[in-house]
Amino acid sequence: MEPTRPDSSVVVDIEKEPPSSVNDFNEPSIRTREPRPQGSSSSPTLSAVAPFASIKRLFDHNPSAVISGRYTVNFRQMLILILIFMSITSLWIMGNASSTVIEPEHDQKFMSPPPPGKPVPGINPHIEPPTLNKAEPSINEVEKARERYERVRGKGTRSSLKKIQFQFPEESENDRVEREKRLKAIRDGFEHAWYGYRKHAWGHDEVRPVDGGFQDRFNGWGATMIDGLDTLVIMGFNREFDEALEWIKTSFDMKKNPTDMHQFFETIIRYLGGLLSAYDLTGEKVLLDKAEELGGYMLNAFQNRDFPASRVAIKESLNHAPVTNFALAEVGSIQLEFSRLSMLTNNPIYDKKAQRIFEILGSATSELPGLFPVLVQEGEGRHYSNFRATVNGMADSFYEYLIKEWILLDGKPQLFRQMFEKAVDSITKYMVLTPEDGSKDHVVLGMVSSNSKFIEPEMEHLACFMGGSLAMGAKYFDRPDDFELAKKVTQGCYLGYTHSVTGIAPETMRFEKGRDSNTFISNSKSYYIRQSGKNAKYILRP
Repeated sequence: MEPTRPDSSVVVDIEKEPPSSVNDFNEPSIRTREPRPQGSSSSPTLSAVAPFASIKRLFDHNPSAVISGRYTVNFRQMLILILIFMSITSLWIMGNASSTVIEPEHDQKFMSPPPPGKPVPGINPHIEPPTLNKAEPSINEVEKARERYERVRGKGTRSSLKKIQFQFPEESENDRVEREKRLKAIRDGFEHAWYGYRKHAWGHDEVRPVDGGFQDRFNGWGATMIDGLDTLVIMGFNREFDEALEWIKTSFDMKKNPTDMHQFFETIIRYLGGLLSAYDLTGEKVLLDKAEELGGYMLNAFQNRDFPASRVAIKESLNHAPVTNFALAEVGSIQLEFSRLSMLTNNPIYDKKAQRIFEILGSATSELPGLFPVLVQEGEGRHYSNFRATVNGMADSFYEYLIKEWILLDGKPQLFRQMFEKAVDSITKYMVLTPEDGSKDHVVLGMVSSNSKFIEPEMEHLACFMGGSLAMGAKYFDRPDDFELAKKVTQGCYLGYTHSVTGIAPETMRFEKGRDSNTFISNSKSYYIRQSGKNAKYILRP
């Protein structure tokens, strides 16, 4: 006699594997359920009128008894329930999709133009960056960060100069915690600023932090992005760097406004410097390609002159305006970028242009040896008299670049060292103001008249770089007195922060003149004279 085929209602031992075929139903661990009583099925009429009644019957006839660790399972019932669940889910998804309203794109021709620098709601004013998840970096990203960090020292810039970095003592646990806390605060601050730029001004020069939107004051090429590339790498924002790199590959266009007159100085320090430093850190070829392209355009500023014009157009034919006076900082702050570009491209033209400027200024004489007016002229052997010397704006980075160019070129050109040391000697002799109360820990660097030697007690935030430059020169050239001056200049700038109401120093600090010609009055409460107007502002000076 053929064995009776069991009903599809089976009891499955949950401690064993589920049956793999119908034949497995004859295993001893599976037993049949009692036969259903006759006449228990519902009428067709009831099923038609109440289609969900069948669902009720499924539950009425499925007690799901648990017998010695085994569950009663009706596979047919389970299949029906699964199908019902899938149907309901599909209906829900379809209903949800149909309820989503797709907004039509705004028709710009029916809208009034937005104010300059302000985005119109609903219209992308710039290329939107892709969605970026700010989750913790993966192991691969950590490895990328380590690889990039190892390249911080640059390509082909191994130096034979002695190391001057401070040798920190062994760090205690408390010091380590405090240092890492500070590092995190700085990194968090940068992250906040970067994502504000990313959200409101992506692809533009600057974000407007108060009212939102953006403004393009530096060519409209994305100055914040290019200028911040190296910081992204150094701080380990590798995905953000890769995102910016993709924008550079696809959207960075220096020729979109070829007739615009761009600021030569700002273009060099922000764009050319940003591209080169990021290339040295990462080796991304597109960065060097863009730097070389930009360098070629910047040669337009020379036009048969030794000194570059302050404005330059990408279109060469527009760069023939006569120039007689040149800002000292503008002509003296291209050397690092131009020399480095020549090193990396094996094209000497950039370095030659840069060195020629220093050669001309190095041949000049002055009533204040080594110091120059904020406006200088071409021509070797000039003598400068009756001017005001300063390390404030329009002159500052000329003195900064003297020593840094010497370092970049491995200390070989002695002209830069000679010019720097001569300038520092005059700064020390003619520009330093000490507190009238006899304090020995801080000084300010005022503006000095070359003929009367009178020092105006005013120091801009931009002059604070001088503490670092003095310290580097002191260590490289064995000038210990310069190091003491470096500490005092830096302390003078630091006090500008600690005495301000906001905790940040103003653009300009002005003091009362002391009784002696080389002293100033340092107010015990306010330090500098409180003043209103533009000089009281803070504009993110480094």
